[in-house]
Amino acid sequence: MIELLNIPAFRTLFVAQIIALTGTGLTTIALALLAYELAGSEAGIVLGTALAIKMIAYVFISPVITGLTVNSRKKQYLIFLSIGRALFVISLFYITAIWQIYIIIFCLQALSAGFTPIYQSVISDILTQDSLFIKGSSLSRIAYNLENILSPTIAILILAFMDYTSFFIVNAICFGVSALLILVTSFPQARIQQKGSISFWKRSISGIVLFFNNRNLAAILCLNMVIAASGAMIIVNSVTIIQGFFNLSESELAIAMLFYGIGAIISAIFIFLISGSVNYKAIMLLGAFLTFIISFASAFIQSYPQLVLSWACFGFASTFILVPIGQLLRSETNENDRTAIFGAQFSLSHACWLITYPLLGYLLVLVGLKVSFLIIAGIVLSSTLIAWFLWFSPKGTLFS
Repeated sequence: MIELLNIPAFRTLFVAQIIALTGTGLTTIALALLAYELAGSEAGIVLGTALAIKMIAYVFISPVITGLTVNSRKKQYLIFLSIGRALFVISLFYITAIWQIYIIIFCLQALSAGFTPIYQSVISDILTQDSLFIKGSSLSRIAYNLENILSPTIAILILAFMDYTSFFIVNAICFGVSALLILVTSFPQARIQQKGSISFWKRSISGIVLFFNNRNLAAILCLNMVIAASGAMIIVNSVTIIQGFFNLSESELAIAMLFYGIGAIISAIFIFLISGSVNYKAIMLLGAFLTFIISFASAFIQSYPQLVLSWACFGFASTFILVPIGQLLRSETNENDRTAIFGAQFSLSHACWLITYPLLGYLLVLVGLKVSFLIIAGIVLSSTLIAWFLWFSPKGTLFS
Protein backbone atom coordinates (compact mmCIF):
# COMPACT_ATOMS: atom_id res chain seq x y z
CA MET A 1 0.00 0.00 0.00
CA ILE A 2 2.87 2.40 0.81
CA GLU A 3 4.23 1.86 -2.71
CA LEU A 4 0.89 2.93 -4.18
CA LEU A 5 0.46 5.97 -1.96
CA ASN A 6 3.99 7.11 -2.81
CA ILE A 7 2.76 7.79 -6.35
CA PRO A 8 1.57 11.44 -6.10
CA ALA A 9 -1.03 11.30 -8.89
CA PHE A 10 -2.65 8.12 -7.56
CA ARG A 11 -2.56 9.37 -3.98
CA THR A 12 -4.34 12.61 -4.85
CA LEU A 13 -6.97 10.93 -7.04
CA PHE A 14 -7.57 8.24 -4.41
CA VAL A 15 -8.22 10.93 -1.77
CA ALA A 16 -10.56 12.64 -4.26
CA GLN A 17 -12.40 9.34 -4.72
CA ILE A 18 -12.81 8.82 -0.97
CA ILE A 19 -14.16 12.36 -0.49
CA ALA A 20 -16.62 11.99 -3.38
CA LEU A 21 -17.75 8.55 -2.14
CA THR A 22 -18.41 9.90 1.35
CA GLY A 23 -20.56 12.71 0.02
CA THR A 24 -22.44 10.39 -2.33
CA GLY A 25 -23.16 7.95 0.50
CA LEU A 26 -24.69 10.71 2.60
CA THR A 27 -26.79 11.91 -0.34
CA THR A 28 -28.15 8.39 -0.88
CA ILE A 29 -29.43 8.36 2.71
CA ALA A 30 -30.76 11.92 2.46
CA LEU A 31 -32.56 11.08 -0.79
CA ALA A 32 -34.40 8.23 0.94
CA LEU A 33 -35.48 10.60 3.72
CA LEU A 34 -36.54 13.23 1.17
CA ALA A 35 -38.61 10.64 -0.72
CA TYR A 36 -40.36 9.68 2.52
CA GLU A 37 -41.07 13.33 3.32
CA LEU A 38 -42.61 13.95 -0.11
CA ALA A 39 -44.30 10.59 -0.76
CA GLY A 40 -44.89 9.07 2.67
CA SER A 41 -45.80 5.39 2.42
CA GLU A 42 -45.10 5.46 -1.34
CA ALA A 43 -41.45 6.40 -0.83
CA GLY A 44 -40.43 2.91 -1.98
CA ILE A 45 -42.02 3.56 -5.37
CA VAL A 46 -40.16 6.87 -5.66
CA LEU A 47 -36.83 5.28 -4.75
CA GLY A 48 -37.44 2.33 -7.07
CA THR A 49 -38.18 4.71 -9.94
CA ALA A 50 -35.09 6.76 -9.10
CA LEU A 51 -33.00 3.58 -9.13
CA ALA A 52 -34.38 2.63 -12.55
CA ILE A 53 -33.61 6.13 -13.85
CA LYS A 54 -30.09 5.80 -12.47
CA MET A 55 -29.55 2.51 -14.32
CA ILE A 56 -30.97 3.92 -17.58
CA ALA A 57 -28.59 6.89 -17.35
CA TYR A 58 -25.67 4.56 -16.67
CA VAL A 59 -26.49 2.26 -19.58
CA PHE A 60 -27.23 4.84 -22.27
CA ILE A 61 -25.27 7.95 -21.31
CA SER A 62 -21.88 6.43 -20.50
CA PRO A 63 -21.06 5.49 -24.15
CA VAL A 64 -22.17 8.94 -25.31
CA ILE A 65 -19.88 10.82 -22.92
CA THR A 66 -16.92 8.51 -23.54
CA GLY A 67 -17.53 9.03 -27.26
CA LEU A 68 -17.03 12.76 -26.69
CA THR A 69 -13.89 12.27 -24.61
CA VAL A 70 -10.47 13.12 -26.03
CA ASN A 71 -7.51 11.50 -24.27
CA SER A 72 -5.56 14.76 -23.99
CA ARG A 73 -8.44 16.44 -22.14
CA LYS A 74 -9.34 13.85 -19.52
CA LYS A 75 -8.49 16.22 -16.67
CA GLN A 76 -10.81 18.90 -18.05
CA TYR A 77 -13.63 16.39 -18.47
CA LEU A 78 -13.25 15.10 -14.90
CA ILE A 79 -13.24 18.63 -13.46
CA PHE A 80 -16.28 19.64 -15.52
CA LEU A 81 -18.20 16.50 -14.52
CA SER A 82 -17.33 16.96 -10.83
CA ILE A 83 -18.50 20.59 -10.83
CA GLY A 84 -21.65 19.58 -12.70
CA ARG A 85 -22.42 16.93 -10.10
CA ALA A 86 -21.89 19.48 -7.32
CA LEU A 87 -24.41 21.87 -8.90
CA PHE A 88 -27.06 19.18 -9.37
CA VAL A 89 -26.60 17.91 -5.81
CA ILE A 90 -27.10 21.44 -4.45
CA SER A 91 -30.36 21.67 -6.41
CA LEU A 92 -31.69 18.70 -4.42
CA PHE A 93 -31.72 21.07 -1.43
CA TYR A 94 -34.58 22.98 -3.10
CA ILE A 95 -36.73 20.02 -4.21
CA THR A 96 -40.46 20.44 -3.56
CA ALA A 97 -42.01 17.82 -5.89
CA ILE A 98 -41.35 14.18 -6.75
CA TRP A 99 -40.96 14.81 -10.50
CA GLN A 100 -38.08 17.17 -9.72
CA ILE A 101 -36.26 14.31 -7.99
CA TYR A 102 -36.47 12.21 -11.15
CA ILE A 103 -35.05 14.95 -13.41
CA ILE A 104 -32.17 15.82 -11.10
CA ILE A 105 -31.32 12.16 -10.45
CA PHE A 106 -31.12 11.51 -14.20
CA CYS A 107 -28.83 14.51 -14.77
CA LEU A 108 -26.68 13.67 -11.74
CA GLN A 109 -26.27 10.02 -12.70
CA ALA A 110 -25.64 10.92 -16.35
CA LEU A 111 -22.61 12.92 -15.22
CA SER A 112 -21.51 10.03 -12.98
CA ALA A 113 -21.84 7.70 -15.97
CA GLY A 114 -19.25 9.82 -17.74
CA PHE A 115 -17.00 10.44 -14.75
CA THR A 116 -16.41 6.86 -13.61
CA PRO A 117 -15.04 5.32 -16.86
CA ILE A 118 -12.78 8.32 -17.51
CA TYR A 119 -11.49 8.18 -13.93
CA GLN A 120 -10.80 4.44 -14.26
CA SER A 121 -8.90 4.95 -17.51
CA VAL A 122 -6.76 7.66 -15.87
CA ILE A 123 -5.87 5.34 -12.99
CA SER A 124 -4.93 2.73 -15.60
CA ASP A 125 -2.65 5.28 -17.28
CA ILE A 126 -1.01 6.20 -13.96
CA LEU A 127 -0.47 2.65 -12.64
CA THR A 128 1.30 1.19 -15.66
CA GLN A 129 2.55 -1.94 -13.86
CA ASP A 130 -0.01 -4.74 -13.71
CA SER A 131 0.67 -5.55 -10.05
CA LEU A 132 0.26 -1.90 -9.05
CA PHE A 133 -2.95 -1.55 -11.04
CA ILE A 134 -4.50 -4.60 -9.34
CA LYS A 135 -3.48 -3.22 -5.94
CA GLY A 136 -5.00 0.12 -6.89
CA SER A 137 -8.23 -1.59 -7.96
CA SER A 138 -8.31 -3.54 -4.68
CA LEU A 139 -7.77 -0.36 -2.68
CA SER A 140 -10.60 1.39 -4.55
CA ARG A 141 -12.91 -1.55 -3.87
CA ILE A 142 -12.00 -1.49 -0.16
CA ALA A 143 -12.79 2.25 -0.06
CA TYR A 144 -16.12 1.66 -1.81
CA ASN A 145 -17.21 -1.02 0.64
CA LEU A 146 -16.00 0.92 3.67
CA GLU A 147 -18.11 3.84 2.49
CA ASN A 148 -21.17 1.57 2.34
CA ILE A 149 -20.49 0.43 5.89
CA LEU A 150 -19.53 3.78 7.44
CA SER A 151 -21.94 6.19 5.70
CA PRO A 152 -24.98 5.20 7.84
CA THR A 153 -22.93 5.73 11.02
CA ILE A 154 -21.65 9.11 9.82
CA ALA A 155 -25.20 10.06 8.83
CA ILE A 156 -26.55 9.25 12.31
CA LEU A 157 -23.87 11.43 13.92
CA ILE A 158 -24.55 14.37 11.58
CA LEU A 159 -28.34 14.07 12.00
CA ALA A 160 -27.88 14.65 15.71
CA PHE A 161 -26.85 18.23 14.89
CA MET A 162 -28.26 19.08 11.43
CA ASP A 163 -31.23 18.45 9.16
CA TYR A 164 -30.84 15.70 6.53
CA THR A 165 -31.01 18.26 3.70
CA SER A 166 -27.59 19.51 4.84
CA PHE A 167 -26.21 16.26 3.39
CA PHE A 168 -26.78 17.68 -0.08
CA ILE A 169 -24.60 20.69 0.73
CA VAL A 170 -21.94 18.41 2.22
CA ASN A 171 -21.94 16.28 -0.94
CA ALA A 172 -21.66 19.36 -3.16
CA ILE A 173 -18.65 20.49 -1.13
CA CYS A 174 -17.17 16.99 -1.48
CA PHE A 175 -17.53 17.12 -5.26
CA GLY A 176 -15.99 20.60 -5.27
CA VAL A 177 -12.99 19.45 -3.23
CA SER A 178 -12.68 16.43 -5.54
CA ALA A 179 -12.58 18.79 -8.55
CA LEU A 180 -9.82 20.85 -6.91
CA LEU A 181 -7.76 17.74 -6.19
CA ILE A 182 -8.12 16.64 -9.81
CA LEU A 183 -7.05 20.13 -10.92
CA VAL A 184 -3.77 19.96 -8.98
CA THR A 185 -3.02 16.37 -10.07
CA SER A 186 -0.39 15.82 -12.74
CA PHE A 187 -1.87 13.51 -15.38
CA PRO A 188 0.29 11.26 -17.61
CA GLN A 189 1.15 12.67 -21.03
CA ALA A 190 -1.53 11.40 -23.41
CA ARG A 191 -0.88 10.36 -26.97
CA ILE A 192 -2.50 12.47 -29.65
CA GLN A 193 -5.77 10.82 -30.59
CA GLN A 194 -6.90 11.13 -34.19
CA LYS A 195 -10.70 11.28 -34.19
CA GLY A 196 -11.56 13.67 -36.96
CA SER A 197 -12.31 10.96 -39.51
CA ILE A 198 -14.35 8.84 -37.09
CA SER A 199 -18.00 9.73 -36.58
CA PHE A 200 -19.35 10.49 -33.11
CA TRP A 201 -21.68 7.47 -33.35
CA LYS A 202 -18.80 5.10 -34.09
CA ARG A 203 -16.77 6.55 -31.24
CA SER A 204 -19.72 6.11 -28.87
CA ILE A 205 -20.22 2.43 -29.67
CA SER A 206 -16.55 1.57 -30.26
CA GLY A 207 -16.10 0.11 -26.78
CA ILE A 208 -19.22 -2.04 -27.08
CA VAL A 209 -18.07 -3.26 -30.51
CA LEU A 210 -14.71 -4.21 -28.97
CA PHE A 211 -16.52 -6.19 -26.28
CA PHE A 212 -18.44 -8.32 -28.76
CA ASN A 213 -15.49 -8.87 -31.10
CA ASN A 214 -13.07 -10.00 -28.42
CA ARG A 215 -13.72 -13.28 -26.64
CA ASN A 216 -11.77 -12.23 -23.54
CA LEU A 217 -13.96 -9.15 -23.16
CA ALA A 218 -17.20 -10.98 -24.01
CA ALA A 219 -16.46 -13.35 -21.12
CA ILE A 220 -16.38 -10.35 -18.79
CA LEU A 221 -19.91 -9.50 -19.92
CA CYS A 222 -21.04 -12.97 -18.79
CA LEU A 223 -19.38 -12.47 -15.41
CA ASN A 224 -21.13 -9.10 -15.11
CA MET A 225 -24.37 -11.08 -15.19
CA VAL A 226 -23.08 -13.32 -12.39
CA ILE A 227 -22.50 -10.25 -10.20
CA ALA A 228 -25.82 -8.65 -11.16
CA ALA A 229 -27.91 -11.78 -10.56
CA SER A 230 -26.56 -12.41 -7.07
CA GLY A 231 -26.17 -8.74 -6.14
CA ALA A 232 -29.70 -7.78 -7.19
CA MET A 233 -31.13 -10.46 -4.92
CA ILE A 234 -29.33 -8.88 -1.98
CA ILE A 235 -30.03 -5.24 -2.83
CA VAL A 236 -33.67 -5.67 -3.86
CA ASN A 237 -34.86 -8.44 -1.57
CA SER A 238 -32.83 -8.28 1.67
CA VAL A 239 -35.46 -6.19 3.42
CA THR A 240 -38.28 -8.52 2.34
CA ILE A 241 -36.38 -11.67 3.30
CA ILE A 242 -35.21 -10.41 6.70
CA GLN A 243 -38.24 -8.41 7.81
CA GLY A 244 -40.87 -10.42 5.94
CA PHE A 245 -39.77 -14.07 5.92
CA PHE A 246 -37.79 -14.02 9.18
CA ASN A 247 -39.94 -11.33 10.85
CA LEU A 248 -36.89 -9.43 12.11
CA SER A 249 -36.14 -5.71 12.44
CA GLU A 250 -34.14 -3.09 10.55
CA SER A 251 -31.22 -3.74 12.91
CA GLU A 252 -30.86 -7.30 11.63
CA LEU A 253 -31.08 -5.96 8.06
CA ALA A 254 -28.22 -3.54 8.78
CA ILE A 255 -26.13 -6.35 10.30
CA ALA A 256 -26.64 -8.58 7.25
CA MET A 257 -25.56 -5.77 4.89
CA LEU A 258 -22.60 -5.07 7.17
CA PHE A 259 -21.41 -8.66 6.81
CA TYR A 260 -21.86 -8.45 3.02
CA GLY A 261 -19.51 -5.47 3.04
CA ILE A 262 -17.05 -7.18 5.38
CA GLY A 263 -16.91 -10.21 3.07
CA ALA A 264 -16.15 -7.91 0.13
CA ILE A 265 -13.42 -6.07 2.04
CA ILE A 266 -11.72 -9.32 3.12
CA SER A 267 -11.75 -10.49 -0.50
CA ALA A 268 -10.29 -7.19 -1.76
CA ILE A 269 -7.51 -7.34 0.85
CA PHE A 270 -6.74 -10.93 -0.16
CA ILE A 271 -6.44 -9.97 -3.84
CA PHE A 272 -4.30 -6.97 -2.86
CA LEU A 273 -1.88 -9.29 -1.03
CA ILE A 274 -1.58 -11.88 -3.83
CA SER A 275 -1.50 -9.41 -6.74
CA GLY A 276 1.06 -10.24 -9.40
CA SER A 277 1.32 -13.92 -8.50
CA VAL A 278 -1.97 -15.37 -9.80
CA ASN A 279 -3.95 -15.90 -12.99
CA TYR A 280 -6.73 -13.33 -12.75
CA LYS A 281 -9.02 -15.23 -15.10
CA ALA A 282 -8.79 -18.18 -12.73
CA ILE A 283 -9.56 -15.90 -9.76
CA MET A 284 -12.63 -14.49 -11.52
CA LEU A 285 -13.92 -17.94 -12.51
CA LEU A 286 -13.35 -19.14 -8.95
CA GLY A 287 -15.43 -16.22 -7.72
CA ALA A 288 -18.17 -17.09 -10.21
CA PHE A 289 -18.24 -20.78 -9.22
CA LEU A 290 -18.30 -19.78 -5.54
CA THR A 291 -21.27 -17.54 -6.33
CA PHE A 292 -23.05 -20.51 -7.90
CA ILE A 293 -22.40 -22.70 -4.85
CA ILE A 294 -23.54 -19.95 -2.45
CA SER A 295 -26.68 -19.28 -4.53
CA PHE A 296 -27.60 -22.96 -4.55
CA ALA A 297 -26.93 -23.34 -0.81
CA SER A 298 -28.94 -20.18 -0.05
CA ALA A 299 -32.05 -21.87 -1.43
CA PHE A 300 -32.03 -23.97 1.73
CA ILE A 301 -31.50 -21.17 4.28
CA GLN A 302 -33.53 -21.83 7.43
CA SER A 303 -32.25 -19.23 9.89
CA TYR A 304 -30.96 -15.69 10.15
CA PRO A 305 -27.35 -16.70 11.05
CA GLN A 306 -27.25 -18.83 7.89
CA LEU A 307 -28.42 -15.82 5.88
CA VAL A 308 -25.74 -13.56 7.39
CA LEU A 309 -23.06 -16.12 6.52
CA SER A 310 -24.46 -16.42 3.01
CA TRP A 311 -24.42 -12.63 2.53
CA ALA A 312 -20.80 -12.43 3.70
CA CYS A 313 -19.86 -15.18 1.24
CA PHE A 314 -21.68 -13.38 -1.59
CA GLY A 315 -19.64 -10.25 -0.83
CA PHE A 316 -16.41 -12.25 -0.82
CA ALA A 317 -17.13 -14.09 -4.08
CA SER A 318 -18.37 -11.06 -6.03
CA THR A 319 -15.21 -9.09 -5.24
CA PHE A 320 -13.13 -11.94 -6.69
CA ILE A 321 -14.82 -11.08 -9.98
CA LEU A 322 -14.97 -7.29 -9.66
CA VAL A 323 -11.40 -6.37 -8.76
CA PRO A 324 -9.50 -8.02 -11.68
CA ILE A 325 -11.92 -6.76 -14.36
CA GLY A 326 -10.03 -3.50 -14.88
CA GLN A 327 -6.75 -5.35 -15.41
CA LEU A 328 -8.28 -7.56 -18.10
CA LEU A 329 -9.87 -4.56 -19.81
CA ARG A 330 -6.51 -2.84 -19.86
CA SER A 331 -4.61 -5.84 -21.18
CA GLU A 332 -6.99 -6.18 -24.15
CA THR A 333 -6.86 -2.55 -25.32
CA ASN A 334 -4.41 0.21 -26.18
CA GLU A 335 -4.33 3.66 -24.60
CA ASN A 336 -6.57 5.26 -27.24
CA ASP A 337 -9.32 2.66 -26.70
CA ARG A 338 -9.09 2.61 -22.92
CA THR A 339 -11.73 5.21 -22.10
CA ALA A 340 -14.12 3.63 -24.61
CA ILE A 341 -13.66 0.14 -23.17
CA PHE A 342 -14.09 1.29 -19.56
CA GLY A 343 -17.20 3.18 -20.68
CA ALA A 344 -18.55 0.07 -22.40
CA GLN A 345 -17.91 -2.02 -19.28
CA PHE A 346 -19.71 0.57 -17.16
CA SER A 347 -22.68 0.62 -19.55
CA LEU A 348 -22.96 -3.14 -20.17
CA SER A 349 -22.50 -4.11 -16.51
CA HIS A 350 -25.33 -1.79 -15.50
CA ALA A 351 -27.46 -3.16 -18.33
CA CYS A 352 -27.20 -6.49 -16.52
CA TRP A 353 -28.37 -4.81 -13.31
CA LEU A 354 -31.23 -3.18 -15.20
CA ILE A 355 -32.39 -6.69 -16.12
CA THR A 356 -31.86 -8.36 -12.76
CA TYR A 357 -33.32 -5.65 -10.49
CA PRO A 358 -36.94 -6.11 -11.66
CA LEU A 359 -36.46 -9.82 -12.41
CA LEU A 360 -35.39 -10.68 -8.86
CA GLY A 361 -38.00 -8.40 -7.34
CA TYR A 362 -40.80 -10.21 -9.16
CA LEU A 363 -39.31 -13.69 -8.71
CA LEU A 364 -39.38 -13.51 -4.92
CA VAL A 365 -43.06 -12.53 -5.00
CA LEU A 366 -44.08 -15.08 -7.64
CA VAL A 367 -42.08 -18.21 -6.76
CA GLY A 368 -40.70 -17.66 -3.25
CA LEU A 369 -37.24 -17.66 -1.71
CA LYS A 370 -36.08 -21.20 -2.50
CA VAL A 371 -37.00 -21.21 -6.19
CA SER A 372 -35.64 -17.67 -6.61
CA PHE A 373 -32.22 -18.73 -5.38
CA LEU A 374 -32.29 -21.86 -7.55
CA ILE A 375 -33.05 -19.69 -10.60
CA ILE A 376 -30.18 -17.39 -9.62
CA ALA A 377 -27.92 -20.43 -9.33
CA GLY A 378 -28.94 -21.47 -12.84
CA ILE A 379 -28.22 -18.00 -14.27
CA VAL A 380 -24.87 -17.87 -12.48
CA LEU A 381 -23.80 -21.35 -13.58
CA SER A 382 -24.75 -20.85 -17.24
CA SER A 383 -23.02 -17.44 -17.34
CA THR A 384 -19.91 -18.90 -15.72
CA LEU A 385 -19.72 -21.80 -18.16
CA ILE A 386 -20.07 -19.45 -21.14
CA ALA A 387 -17.27 -17.26 -19.74
CA TRP A 388 -15.09 -20.32 -19.25
CA PHE A 389 -15.78 -21.44 -22.84
CA LEU A 390 -14.96 -18.00 -24.26
CA TRP A 391 -11.67 -17.84 -22.37
CA PHE A 392 -10.42 -21.36 -22.90
CA SER A 393 -11.90 -22.55 -26.21
CA PRO A 394 -10.14 -21.92 -29.57
CA LYS A 395 -9.66 -18.23 -30.28
CA GLY A 396 -11.71 -16.04 -32.60
CA THR A 397 -14.37 -13.38 -32.37
CA LEU A 398 -17.61 -14.03 -30.56
CA PHE A 399 -19.63 -14.36 -33.73
CA SER A 400 -17.05 -16.11 -35.94
